[in-house]
Amino acid sequence: MTAQESRARKSWLLSFGDVTTLLICFFVMMIAVNKGEVARVHIWIESQLETSKQELQQLVDSQQIEGVKIGRDAQGVSITISRNDAFEPAKTEPSVALQERLLLIGQFLPQLAIFQVIERYPQMMIDAQSQNMYWLAEVVVEGHTDNDAIAANSRLRSNWELSALRALTVMQVLQSASQLPEAHFAVAGMGEYRPVSSNDSAMGKAENRRITIHINATLLKLSHNPNHANHENDHTPLVPASE
Repeated sequence: MTAQESRARKSWLLSFGDVTTLLICFFVMMIAVNKGEVARVHIWIESQLETSKQELQQLVDSQQIEGVKIGRDAQGVSITISRNDAFEPAKTEPSVALQERLLLIGQFLPQLAIFQVIERYPQMMIDAQSQNMYWLAEVVVEGHTDNDAIAANSRLRSNWELSALRALTVMQVLQSASQLPEAHFAVAGMGEYRPVSSNDSAMGKAENRRITIHINATLLKLSHNPNHANHENDHTPLVPASE
């Protein structure tokens, strides 16, 4: 091999190495950008949930709704109702007092920030759809009981059934009052298995007999979107730069 051929081969190897390094840097940058975008979307969603929590707290304070606690947990915004007058013992229909509270909350639900996203951020929702994603806001009603056994002559078979039916009746009142689509709602019966206090005292049992309403929202990836083919190269950020 001549000296000229040796220099040419080394030059080619150096060029190939430079290209490989550039490609690796490019992919690292793309991953970082994508992670940054995901982080921004997550922060934006959290801001909508926090706003919704504050709006609910203002409602509770202004209307002086007793026995209702607003909070935040891993499942989003939580509305906890634990009062002895919420249900009659072993009954599934909300009391008149509870129905009045639920009507106020239900009528207010459509005004919450997470249910106003599509109207307030239309371009963002168009961009999300172009990336095969859609906005999902949901209300999950959980029923909880103490550990007292169901009476032998009751039509109910367990505390699970009692808690699930109570959650169902509460959900129906909320959905009817809010007029939100039924697809936004779900129920869960937890029975006696998620206590927040000891069942060794009457006070503890009262705290465990509760309804918890979880309100959450997220952007979900669709498994198939027939319109996606028209936007394959559309990578518009989902969150406005000002957010």
